[in-house]
Amino acid sequence: MCNENEIFTLVQLAQKEENVNPKDSAKNYLLAAQALVEASTHHPEKEPQYLELAQKSYLKAKQLQEKTQINKFIPPAKNKITFEHIGGLKQLKEEIKLKIIEPFKHPDLFQYYGKQAGGGILMYGPPGCGKSLIAKATANEAGVSFIHVKSSDLKSKYVGETEKNIAELFAQARETQPTVIFFDEFDSLGSDRSDAPAHDKSAVAQLLTEMDGMDSKEQQLLLLAATNEPWSIDPALRREGRFGTTLFIPPPDEEARRDILQINLSHRPTEEINYDELAKLTAGFSGADLKAVCELATEIPLKESLHTGKRRKISKDDLRKAINGTRSILKPWFSKALQQVQKRGLEEDFTELVQEARKGVKMGA
Repeated sequence: MCNENEIFTLVQLAQKEENVNPKDSAKNYLLAAQALVEASTHHPEKEPQYLELAQKSYLKAKQLQEKTQINKFIPPAKNKITFEHIGGLKQLKEEIKLKIIEPFKHPDLFQYYGKQAGGGILMYGPPGCGKSLIAKATANEAGVSFIHVKSSDLKSKYVGETEKNIAELFAQARETQPTVIFFDEFDSLGSDRSDAPAHDKSAVAQLLTEMDGMDSKEQQLLLLAATNEPWSIDPALRREGRFGTTLFIPPPDEEARRDILQINLSHRPTEEINYDELAKLTAGFSGADLKAVCELATEIPLKESLHTGKRRKISKDDLRKAINGTRSILKPWFSKALQQVQKRGLEEDFTELVQEARKGVKMGA
């Protein structure tokens, strides 16, 4: 049991954290309320005073919890990422501009032709190929609010809590529209209900309800979802009017690999680098693989400098060593993806994935 000094220390700590960290403040107010109720049973002479303070602490904690919940999905300050920061993918960028950015910028023109800004788009492809970056850049290029949501932000072990979080997310997005909501790792939230437990089925049903309410002309909400496992998304979510538009985010081609390497090395000291040669050597590498190559190549002269006290620039030999020391995840991913798509009979739904997997392009070792 806490003594009186410890209880009031908890209250003072809670008061100091109200504006800085409301979540911890609420926790301390609740601990203080619990301790006050317990103390009242041991000190009958102070019972009315302790119970009154316990009630005040409890109410304060609830207010802070509600405030935290309301602010849960408020979009952060706009990032500075644009399409210029993403190497290659020219055709994909043009498609995104037509289907996403221009409708937001020129809603009257698109309404004239019977096209509405908003809706849902599912981006899929191997990991590390820029799906999250594309989502952030899209919102920035369109000049709209951006809410980045991970499944862990919405899912809860308590019955009904996940559905409540989804409803609050959409309510918040409507307050800040035009808004892009980006669902990262969407397969965790929107998995096929035939394979899912009961609480996951309810979450998908709530998501469908919210999406079906987006038909109004007054609403300017765009839903972007990214997944490495498109075959596991519930079929109802992939229908027209929901996530009916799918965009395959492919591994970077040779031109894109050159651009990505240049972007990642642009702020580092390098000797003269033949980026065309490096692009050829990294066939079958994802954007994340290429970033790892640049980090590994940078560490080679850095470690030498720590031992010798002499600085030298990153050389082409450093980059070659880094390439040889990096194992790409693309080959095993495409192998698994093709197997899963064929197993579920979804070849026509994900034709680009199937074509890419069957190319037999040289992948990283």
